[in-house]
Amino acid sequence: MGLLALLLMACNDHDDVASDERIDWQVRKVAVVLPMQHEQQKHWEQTIEMATNGVNEIQKQNILNTPSEKKGQRVKMEFEWYDEEGVNMEELAEELAGRDDIVAVVGGKFSADAAILAAALCPARKPFLTIATTEELARAYASTGSLWAMVESDITQCEILLSRALHYGAKTVSLLANRETLYGKTFVEWFGFQAGELGLEVKGIHDFRPETLAEESRKAAEENADVVICVSKEIETIEEAFRQNGSHSRRLYSDTAYGVDVLERFGTKAEGIEGITFGASPESGFDILYEVKYGQQPTLGAAQVYDAVIMLYWALIDQLASSDNQSLNSCMRKVADAHIAGACGPIAFDRNVYTSVLSTTYYHYLLYQGRYIILDYISSTGSHRTDATLSAWNWKAEQMQEFQNKDDSGVTYPDLDQKWALLVAGSHEWINYRHQADVLQMYQILRHQGYDDDHIVLIMEDDIANNASNPQKGIVQVRPNGDNLYQNVNIDYHTSQLEPSDIKHILCGEQSEKLPEVLHADKDDNVLIFWSGHGSPGQMLWLDRTEGFTTQLARETFEAMHQGEKYRKLLCLTEACYSGSVMSATEGIPGILAITAADPNETSKADIYNTDLHVWMSNRYTATLHDCIINSPEIPLRDLYYRLFINTVGSHVTLYNVAGYGNIYHESMKEFLK
Repeated sequence: MGLLALLLMACNDHDDVASDERIDWQVRKVAVVLPMQHEQQKHWEQTIEMATNGVNEIQKQNILNTPSEKKGQRVKMEFEWYDEEGVNMEELAEELAGRDDIVAVVGGKFSADAAILAAALCPARKPFLTIATTEELARAYASTGSLWAMVESDITQCEILLSRALHYGAKTVSLLANRETLYGKTFVEWFGFQAGELGLEVKGIHDFRPETLAEESRKAAEENADVVICVSKEIETIEEAFRQNGSHSRRLYSDTAYGVDVLERFGTKAEGIEGITFGASPESGFDILYEVKYGQQPTLGAAQVYDAVIMLYWALIDQLASSDNQSLNSCMRKVADAHIAGACGPIAFDRNVYTSVLSTTYYHYLLYQGRYIILDYISSTGSHRTDATLSAWNWKAEQMQEFQNKDDSGVTYPDLDQKWALLVAGSHEWINYRHQADVLQMYQILRHQGYDDDHIVLIMEDDIANNASNPQKGIVQVRPNGDNLYQNVNIDYHTSQLEPSDIKHILCGEQSEKLPEVLHADKDDNVLIFWSGHGSPGQMLWLDRTEGFTTQLARETFEAMHQGEKYRKLLCLTEACYSGSVMSATEGIPGILAITAADPNETSKADIYNTDLHVWMSNRYTATLHDCIINSPEIPLRDLYYRLFINTVGSHVTLYNVAGYGNIYHESMKEFLK
């Protein structure tokens, strides 16, 4: 039956189907966890009423085929309502995960809450149908088979916003977003990368906090980018900053500025804003029928909640009809394969992991006279989707660097004597597990390649192997069930014992009472630097300190090494957000090559989520790097760059100072490995 017919059934006045005593209603309880304030609960109740009334009417009319022995049985859903903004989410998540009478959970509008729910529900294999849009959520729980994201991640929304900027003829763009929230984090991490792929110049990425929004809005206004993407519902603060500065930048808001709660809160103060949000397909008729039935526009997420309930209903019906005790998730996969018509269009999921819908309808909206006017509909197709196992990861880079392949590069070196390595994990704490794991993996690779400990300086905080959160004490891995990388490790310094400036002294061989372990390299020796940690524009971060290893410090370090003849060749491999902004300091200094996970405007991306440990275990750039070194230790540096580039998602792997290093078609990793 088509969606329109189903919706019409829901909109007609029928007798209460539950009153028909001839039907043996099999009750299934579903928890709904969504924001209930600002009249939002009324919208969710109306949305679910439309979904359940239509399906119940179909069941009553015996349209569905069921075995004869179950001919009188039909599914009836009952809902328990929880205010997403008024509960202890950790406690609620554990409660719902452990309750046998709750068959599924619908909700989690806010990304942070959805992450808490997923952490409890997905390992318990309880279906969790969410309208949260952070990309990290889908990637983390794709392997569980229990997460059902009813809208594409904000990677796609960011793409649509930037495409709208292009539609308006923009050449330059800026971003306002709060990276400390999971919602804002997706935009901050993907904005620079996607802008680069679309040929847009990034004027600024303004990572605000609630207390700094006014100041960051002022900075964005002063940049006068053609379009500013605003990922915030604090409309009044942002608009006031742009008015005061007389900025001509066009503002495009994300979906957070769309919804009944925004109208109630800001009223006329939000008049005239425009932006992008996800919604219903215009072909479904959902928006029109909803407004006809209830006399108001549906709120943000209503169409996705409708589809979640419909999908769940069909799965429950299939489960009831089956005779082999199939799990509800299995039945939902069958429903997904059927591509049933929903309010948002055909409900299609990736057939490998069934985690995120493959397409979403987006509205280009304008707030006019207290109503959201739809200026245009944009349909995503998942065309930029990558490996299915990544689920929500889109957008592989296409803008690859080009290099000349000449037999004679004009760069000559003396014969090689010794090899040295500096390995640095710039972060600490359990949540940053992957950085120390990646450094330990590199350490083990070098030891296997023949490096002596006295030729490796290893810097890491060493607070994860025996962390209270680690159920396997003394074990660190870069993939589930992988080798224990913590065995026979000689750690020279804890990160907290040092300052970023100490890196310069270590690389330059300047021993002291504080720094007994340094590199003793000279003009005949090769030096390898591997760094994994966090970064911000202009620095690679050092724990939680205000200033890390900055571009200026990097320049001073590399120039001092060159002047002091502390290397023959120097290869820097860096895994950090915005690492290109630091490693650009190598340009023009002979004998140095840097390969970064991200360019100056981009973040690097974590990879391989462990649902038992609740941590990311590695990074895509580093995982590829390790595999190349292990399997192809003599790989030419041009080929290494190519493999890193095509396998790294969401950032542009970038080479710096190629002209000052030599012919990377001929130069290889073997000179840095035993």
